[in-house]
Amino acid sequence: MIPEFKDNKELIAHLRANKANKAELVAMKKKAIKLCDGVGGINLGGGISKAEKGASSEDGVLIKTIIGNTYNWMDSHGDVHVGNTFKKSIGENKNIFHLHDHEFKITAKVGDFTSVEERPISWRELGVNKEGSTTVLVGTSEIRRDYNSQIYNEYKANKINQHSVGMYYVKIDLAINSNESEDAKEKGNWDTYLPLLGNPERAEEKGYFWVVKEAKLSEISAVLLGSNELTGMYGKEKEPLDNTQEKDTQEEPSINYKYLIDNFKQL
Repeated sequence: MIPEFKDNKELIAHLRANKANKAELVAMKKKAIKLCDGVGGINLGGGISKAEKGASSEDGVLIKTIIGNTYNWMDSHGDVHVGNTFKKSIGENKNIFHLHDHEFKITAKVGDFTSVEERPISWRELGVNKEGSTTVLVGTSEIRRDYNSQIYNEYKANKINQHSVGMYYVKIDLAINSNESEDAKEKGNWDTYLPLLGNPERAEEKGYFWVVKEAKLSEISAVLLGSNELTGMYGKEKEPLDNTQEKDTQEEPSINYKYLIDNFKQL
C-alpha cells in the first residue's frame, strides 16, 4: 500500500524516520494503479439518444458525453491533476474503453468512445463557488443495449451520473506546505498550484498534495457512487458546494502489478 498521511508533518516525519527520500516515495506512487474518484455525468451537449436525433428507437444506441475527471481538484487520493494530464495518453492510446465498475474484461463494456478529450469548463458550471475555469476529461460514447441492457436502460433514464477513470501515473510531484530548506522544491509546487484548486481548504487541512502532471488513461467507468461532488448539468450555475463536508470514502489502491502488465502493454 502507498502510505497515507494525515498532514505534511506526518509525511515529512515518515520520510526522515525511514531515511527515505522524496524520489523513492514518488516512485512508489507511480507504481500504483489508480481507480479515480468518480465525477458526475454532466451533459456537454451530446447527452441525447439517436432516437431523439431522429434515428430509429430500435437501434439500441445512445450517444452520451460524460466527464471522467476534473482537474485542479484535490481528490480523496490526495491527487491534483494539472495542465493536460491525459493529453499525451489520449493521442497515443486508441483503445480507451467505456466500462462499468472498473472491470477490465470484454463483458464489462457498455459503449464505444467516439472521442475522448480535455475541455475547459468554468468552476461555476461545476457548482464550485470560484471564479475562473478548470479542465475536464470528457468522452463521447455510443452506449449500446446489446453490450449491457441494464446499464443502457440506466443511461437512457438519466440515472447514471457518476464516472471514474482507470489510470496510472507517469509524471507526478509532491507539493508540501513546509518552510524547511530541504523542502524548497515541494513548497514551490505548493505555492504554484494551491491557488488553482477549486477546493484549496482540503489541501490546507492536509498540508500536502500530489501534483499529477501526466498519466496514462486506460478506461472510463460508470460507477454507482464516487467521492467527488462535482455533479450537475453543463451550462447552468449550481448552488455552491460545501467543500468542508467532502466525501472521503476511497483509500489508495494497492499496487497491482499483474493489472499493470496485462492491461497497459499497448501503451
